[in-house]
Amino acid sequence: MTSGKAPFRHRPKRKIPMWHRPSSVPPGWCIVDFGGPERRGHEPEPYSTGRMELLRLILDAGDIPYIIKGHGSRMRAWVPAIYELRARIELADVAAEAPPPKPVRLPLRRNGHWAMLLLLILLAWHGLRTGWWSTPFDAADPRSWIQAGSLDSSAVLRGEWWRLATALTLHRDSLHLFSNVVFTSPFLILLAQRTGLGTALAATLASGMLANALNVLYRGPGWNSIGFSTAMFAIVGLLCADMLVRSRASGILRRAAVPAAAAAAFLALLGTEGENIDYAAHIFGLACGFLTGLAVGATMRHTSPERPLQEFLLGAAAAACVACCWLLAL
Repeated sequence: MTSGKAPFRHRPKRKIPMWHRPSSVPPGWCIVDFGGPERRGHEPEPYSTGRMELLRLILDAGDIPYIIKGHGSRMRAWVPAIYELRARIELADVAAEAPPPKPVRLPLRRNGHWAMLLLLILLAWHGLRTGWWSTPFDAADPRSWIQAGSLDSSAVLRGEWWRLATALTLHRDSLHLFSNVVFTSPFLILLAQRTGLGTALAATLASGMLANALNVLYRGPGWNSIGFSTAMFAIVGLLCADMLVRSRASGILRRAAVPAAAAAAFLALLGTEGENIDYAAHIFGLACGFLTGLAVGATMRHTSPERPLQEFLLGAAAAACVACCWLLAL
């Protein structure tokens, strides 16, 4: 004997998609995206803000009416059913295009120990000049080295241009030297890893000499200064410019705000006026390093990242330039 009621059948719950048709979307409108038609019960691919903006541009260019609803990754585009096929063809054509080639990111070089060796040479030079240990230079008065190589603006204006380089290698005392070495080392190591040691040395020397030249013109006759801090700020400027060039190449300009803020903070912390502090040299060093770094970065974008011979020649040229300047000074 059977009853009039149908037998009970277990019906599995149908998966309800996480998206739904908003009440403000007219009936008959269809959701579209860059993929194929959505399968029943499956949620379309989440959208990022840039992806949705691209979809807007494509639909606007094709004169296709659309409605966009939702927030964040839940944003969806709806078009009338009569435009669905046309919209999907337009979106599929864009999705099928090859993505633009990504910029080549130059790997960091493992040359930090060589950059530290340069600073150790600067320390050894100061020790030889001031008599930390017994050397043939003991007969020379340390003050004579400063007189011969300091940035005497009057002497530079008379034609002793080599002082623009020799002044970078002189320091007033050991505290002056160690403070410059401590603050310079992390920036120099990072710059050498990004650009190569030879490029970093040559660019630092060129920027430091140019900054000293501008400082002489700014101060006028009667000014005298020494120290590696001008080159230290030039290194910071070079590093900021290199980060900016790399960021522009990758299309992320906001990354340039980080090195710019760091440079401004570094200048405010260590480069302001005070006793025995040449603030103009620090500002000129930072500016000249930044401009030189832009030129170096633009050049490096068109050269191979692996260039050991070029790096060696640039580093040797920088060392030879400093040695020749001291020969002229003495």
